[in-house]
Amino acid sequence: MFIKKDLRKIPVIFSDAAEESKREEGQQMKDLRLARRPAEFKGSIAPLCQPVYVPSLQAITSLSLYDCQISNLDSVNFLASSCSQLEELNLGRNPLKHIPEDVANFPSLKSLWLDDCLIEGPIPTCLYALEKLEVLRISNNFITEIDEKQVAKWKNMQLLCLDGNLIESIPQALDQLTKLQKLLLRKNKIKKLPEGVPGSSHEDLTLFHISSNELEALPSSITKCTSLEIIYANANKIISVPTDFASLKALTHCNFSSNRIEVLDDSFVERFGSPDANAVCSKDPNVSIRFERNPVLSSEVRHLSQASDGNDMDIS
Repeated sequence: MFIKKDLRKIPVIFSDAAEESKREEGQQMKDLRLARRPAEFKGSIAPLCQPVYVPSLQAITSLSLYDCQISNLDSVNFLASSCSQLEELNLGRNPLKHIPEDVANFPSLKSLWLDDCLIEGPIPTCLYALEKLEVLRISNNFITEIDEKQVAKWKNMQLLCLDGNLIESIPQALDQLTKLQKLLLRKNKIKKLPEGVPGSSHEDLTLFHISSNELEALPSSITKCTSLEIIYANANKIISVPTDFASLKALTHCNFSSNRIEVLDDSFVERFGSPDANAVCSKDPNVSIRFERNPVLSSEVRHLSQASDGNDMDIS
């Protein structure tokens, strides 16, 4: 859907909002889209943090500052105290290296976007204090670590996107994020996943994205995550599919391409079939599982060839 850009300057937007509120009592601005305004912000959110704007800011539930070339959030405490009803904040595609502790002061924040910034090191501590968060997108940064002791605070998290970072390990405590629906860890440096991530505690998890990492195996607990519908595990170093993978009854799509899988167990083949000429297992009409660029393809070809030869001998 195309959304026409608001061409009004920031002072005019707030002046018009104040006038509208006077004309129509109770009619207040809820959604404030200020994306792609580098000339107005000049690297800082200070132009937005003016006392005269407070009456309008108090009703805002969604604020977008996407791609404004904001490099510091020094005035964010003013914004947090003024936007008491703010639920969604988009700071994506800004050259932010530091996230100040005052970001933790947004009392109602449920969705935070920090994609495509320049954030380095561990996930900023202040983000764990946002315990109402349901959506956190912090992809394509330079994040190296998730805090084992802090991450369990995200009890309400439904979508956690950490794609495109430098994370090497995932904490066991992620199994306590029981409301997760989507977990995206694509393009990191993860070598191993702890048992339970994903696992039986993730009763609502439908999408798990772990492609382009350095995994040699998926945890056996993934087969206990019975809500999973889509798994992307391509471009790793996985040598085998977990036993009981066929028990994932909700599964509709899985990609194991570009791994090191040599053999598929009997229960897997019984439900999903062997890879066909397109490297796809599709015996179950409701599921598609891809195996391009895996050794199992060669072994399946040999197996089919031998079966064919044996049938010819029987017939003769």
